[in-house]
Order: sequence, then C-alpha cells, then structure tokens
Amino acid sequence: MRILRFFQRQLATRPLPTQMCIAGTISGCGDCFAQYMSNNKGWDKWRTARFSFLSSCFMAPTLFIWFRVLEKVKGGSRTLLLAKKLCIDQLCFSPLFNAAIIFNLRFLQHQSIGKSCELLKEDWLNIYATSLKIWPLVQVVNLCFIPLNYRVILNQVVAFFWNSYLSYTTQRPIDHIEQFY
Repeated sequence: MRILRFFQRQLATRPLPTQMCIAGTISGCGDCFAQYMSNNKGWDKWRTARFSFLSSCFMAPTLFIWFRVLEKVKGGSRTLLLAKKLCIDQLCFSPLFNAAIIFNLRFLQHQSIGKSCELLKEDWLNIYATSLKIWPLVQVVNLCFIPLNYRVILNQVVAFFWNSYLSYTTQRPIDHIEQFY
C-alpha cells in the first residue's frame, strides 16, 4: 500500500513527470509483448526504446495537455457535453495525433522525412480506422468516470495493447529502412 500512496502523491504533486514515466514503461512493455507475439528471433531493444521514448516524451505530454483542453469544453447537458468532447477528440485530435505518432515512429527508426511521410500515407487510414473501433469507448469511460490526472494512465493501460498493434503494424525489418545519414 505504501507504493500506491507514493504513486498517488506523485501524481497529485507532479502529474506530468509521473504520467511520462508510466507511459514510457507501459509502451515499452507493449512493444516487448508485440515482439514476443510476432515470434521475433531476438529482442530489438532499440525498437522498444523508440516506443518508450515516443510515449513518454511525446504522447504523454500531448495527452496531458489535451485532456486539460477538453475540460474547457462547456455547454449543454451532460450527454451533449460528452458528445461534443468525443467528437472533438475523435474527429479533430485523433487523426492528427495518430499521424504524428506514425510519422515519429518512422523517423525514430532512422527513416528520412520523405520516406516517413510516404509510409505515413500508406499506414494512416488503416490505423485511424482501427482506432475508431477502440478509442471512442475508452474516451467515454475516461471522460465520464476517470479523474483528470488519471486519464493519461487509463489511456496508457489500453495503449499497452494499442501500442502492440502499432508496433506490429509500423515496424518493418531493418532492410526496408531508407537511412538518412
């Protein structure tokens, strides 16, 4: 119980760094899970590092700010307010966020900007369409029942499996990479 109290205290006093640490850890575990499930011969530690880095240094801070922006949406009944937030989240934020994640994953894989953009165009629609089957329900739960400082964490728990899917979908063997240096 002491560790839980410590965690809650850190989340209350330093929510962003705490969420960044948790996001990076969960994302790295998700990538390890994806590598294990895809029967990779060896563990690609750099791939796991890319996912952990991207999750802790890009995804968590972006979501931290985004959930605070969504809290500023006002007006209407509870149901109408939820519908507004969900539409803004899934139709405005999510397409851009997914694109940024895909592009950055490719770029961190040492692909050129041009090649990263090309692969983004190939993968984005499928990934976004798949995200619409999962994330709206997660966001309903998040926005209705989860306190603000815990929302990034719930997203990251679900993202364990989502990141496994992203890892499996976006990570190509090293011989497909166009080096930029």
